[in-house]
Amino acid sequence: MCGISILINKKNEAIPTSFMKNMNAKVVHRGPDGEGFYFGENFAFGHRRLSVIDLSEGGHQPMKRNEDYLVFNGMIYNYIELKSELASLGHQFVSTSDTEVLLASCQQWGLSAFDKFNGMWAFAWYRAASNDIIMCRDRFGIKPLYYTVTGNTFAAASEIKQFQELPGFKPTLNKQSTIDFLTHGKLNYSDKTFFDGVHELRGGYYLHYNLATHDTKLCQWYDLAKVAVPHKIKMEEAVLKLREIMLDSIKIRMRSDVKVGSCLSGGIDSSAMISYLHANNLTTPYFTTVTSCFDNKRYDEQEFSDVVTDHTGFKSIKVFPNLQEMFDEKQLDEMIWFHDQPFSGASHFSEFAVFKIAGRNNLTVMLDGQGADEYFCGYNEFFIEHLQELLQTGNYGELVENIRCKYRHQKPTGIHFIKNYFQTTIAYPFISKAKAFTRMNKFKWLSNEWCKLADVKWQPMRGVRNLSLNQMVFSSLPMQLHSEDRNSMRFSIETRLPYLDHRLVEFVIGLPATFKIKKGFSKYILREAITELPEKIKNRTTKMGFEAPDEPWIRQNKERVRRELIKAVETTDIFSHHLVERFDKFINYKLGYEPIYFRAMALTRFINLSKMQAKLVTMSNILNLDVSYS
Repeated sequence: MCGISILINKKNEAIPTSFMKNMNAKVVHRGPDGEGFYFGENFAFGHRRLSVIDLSEGGHQPMKRNEDYLVFNGMIYNYIELKSELASLGHQFVSTSDTEVLLASCQQWGLSAFDKFNGMWAFAWYRAASNDIIMCRDRFGIKPLYYTVTGNTFAAASEIKQFQELPGFKPTLNKQSTIDFLTHGKLNYSDKTFFDGVHELRGGYYLHYNLATHDTKLCQWYDLAKVAVPHKIKMEEAVLKLREIMLDSIKIRMRSDVKVGSCLSGGIDSSAMISYLHANNLTTPYFTTVTSCFDNKRYDEQEFSDVVTDHTGFKSIKVFPNLQEMFDEKQLDEMIWFHDQPFSGASHFSEFAVFKIAGRNNLTVMLDGQGADEYFCGYNEFFIEHLQELLQTGNYGELVENIRCKYRHQKPTGIHFIKNYFQTTIAYPFISKAKAFTRMNKFKWLSNEWCKLADVKWQPMRGVRNLSLNQMVFSSLPMQLHSEDRNSMRFSIETRLPYLDHRLVEFVIGLPATFKIKKGFSKYILREAITELPEKIKNRTTKMGFEAPDEPWIRQNKERVRRELIKAVETTDIFSHHLVERFDKFINYKLGYEPIYFRAMALTRFINLSKMQAKLVTMSNILNLDVSYS
């Protein structure tokens, strides 16, 4: 895993060495094992290396092959198979790195090589013959790439903070991204970022840059909706196929020349992954799991993670995130700086703490279970949508069975679930259309100017398949991938996500919803396929998610948080005095907890940190951080 920098001068002048070196220096945490540069006539590549495959100089970047150059952040998991195929076509190799295979594949097959890759990547490929650069991102956007234009310079990089080193770059808050975050918690849902003029290259896209004319073209090379075609297959066959793909996905993601471990939450996804990995003897003696734990049992999953640990015998490390450290040790500011954006809650800190302890234990590669909920239908809204589909198709027997089983599985919350179902499916068409009144009433904590930007329209994504596609491409997964990348790379850790093997995603999305939601269970086919999963996990009916005790923590620090909210009102034009009034009602148990309190606090800190960066005050001085973590 690495950090990359790309600069292009639109006046065809040479790139100053200092610009590239300063950009690279911003992401030492992404690649502490070395750096490299290439300066062309009017462009330059920079690279920070985290050595995972081929630890020798053979994996050094920028990599040259013939007259082409490549900078690459990521991992091509099927590089051994591709290398064999390329060798049969006459290619010769001087290293054992996946980077050389990536570049050779691009030279052999051109843009169609992207379809052959099984992995995660963001790379820039300079093609000497055509004098252009192809910048490409993997199917789901696991590895990041941003681009902007400042003055006469086109720039692309792994993290937005790298652009701060460019003369003329002025961080200006993007209002649309800001209001969507505050009102709906949306993050990373489009090419827009929190900075005006800074764009995210979306997953499944590539950008073509002509170095002669300086024309750019944005192209989509992967469309999940088109490739995830519906299957006509029996459940028994689907289970066998799922096991086959899952096994290969895990196997190729265990390829590494450094230590590998895994995150373990105690939920279905990570537990199934680790149990299957153990059953097929794919680990090494030092394989270690890391689990986030809380003393507050409402947020703690040790009961389930311990079952998996006992079942596999793997070494287990438990970390107890201390939310107080977010304030006392300035870790909230640290995380916001590494994320290049605010975030919605303390669960991000739990993830941060997991990777911090993994780094201290020299676990350079970590497996994780991200992505499964979005297409195995793990979230409750999938259950609601499935019931609606069963109702519309007249499959009343399956409908009643699912409701009955769901109620039996979760008796304390069964009535609430049934009430929620009928409100969602029946009451929605009768919701008031008085949008202006609703906006002013719902978002009174916004200033009048910002309230006008708020969108209160509720446009649910109808249908299980459509909901999966939406969460994979826009709403849920991109936000989680951003957080995973920033929190892991902060500690120079490469994370690998077996559930985001494109073969697995495409196959499962194409399956009938009844394979994924059945007898009151979500992820039904995954439970059936991974027979090695301990029964206590397999039969688990509640989903906790990667949660953290935001509400008790905020109540415990109510005076401090209140001061933060007052500061948000007084130092920005975004919030009204109703924000603090609403918070006081929450503290006095007159209102329930709302995520706006954390969002407002995080956004205000983000704005203030960005202002300080604009004054060329480095974050290492502001926070007294050592970004070269060890």
